[in-house]
Amino acid sequence: MPDQTDIYSQLDELIGFRFHVKQRHLVSQQKLISEKGGYHQAVRKGRGMEFNEVREYAAGDDVRHIDWKVSARTQTTHTKVFTEELERPVLCMVEQTPPLFFGSQIRFKSSQALNVMALIGWISLQQGDRFGGFAFNHLNQHWIEPRHNGKTMMQMLHQSLALQQQLKSPAALTQDLWLLHLTRLQKHLRPGSRVFLIGDFLNSSEAFIKKLAQLKKHADINLIHIYDPLEKKLPSSGTLKITDGHTEMGLNTLDTAFKNAYQATYQQAWQTLKHQLLPWHLPLMEIATSQDPLQALMSQGVIR
Repeated sequence: MPDQTDIYSQLDELIGFRFHVKQRHLVSQQKLISEKGGYHQAVRKGRGMEFNEVREYAAGDDVRHIDWKVSARTQTTHTKVFTEELERPVLCMVEQTPPLFFGSQIRFKSSQALNVMALIGWISLQQGDRFGGFAFNHLNQHWIEPRHNGKTMMQMLHQSLALQQQLKSPAALTQDLWLLHLTRLQKHLRPGSRVFLIGDFLNSSEAFIKKLAQLKKHADINLIHIYDPLEKKLPSSGTLKITDGHTEMGLNTLDTAFKNAYQATYQQAWQTLKHQLLPWHLPLMEIATSQDPLQALMSQGVIR
């Protein structure tokens, strides 16, 4: 279990990430879909195209961009020229709920989620994008309008930390908070936005998956699943005691049948999630609490 000082994230550390990502960039959505979304002929959405000018048609120009009105008036074929919009909203939707208030190595899942959010945020601002998002726990939620400035980033960090400080012990959720807050996010979502969902997505409802598919029509959706190594595999160390701060239970890690069943439960949930997302070609990444967040994002292909 992490030390007491590691239970909650520290603002200085989240701010400090900005100095480690100066030469980093977010990988294109097309590449993520190809590598993590199970689709190897992805159509490039791009950042959105902005009209620039009309000029005479040249060999190789896209015939779909021919300006027929100007061509008829001048008796010479003209085409519309578009430039790629360099600035687009990048949004992080980060979970800070009781199920994430757990960790067996290095840090809690809730802290790793904020690390990932902070890194994506600083990189987004550095590469010229607007950054904002939605942070929520079981009690509250905060929406930060995406803008291209450090003040907005600091608001996102402060609000997320405040939500994390409200966590006192791990517990199961009684409602589908992801579905609830995705519906709220939908009201703020602008076409062409790139969205990173950061949290625990195992055992997601069909309604949640359907909502993701609906949002995908208007935005680029990516999921980053945060897990603790203990959730995947039990160490062989005798009786392992786990507590939520109130109740303690023991797990016999020397019982082979129990260990195999334990590991199979996680793997089944993971494979089910991948199967649910596969038809929609939604990139799914996983990051452990024990991993360095920057290196983990690079190894998962999110940044380069």
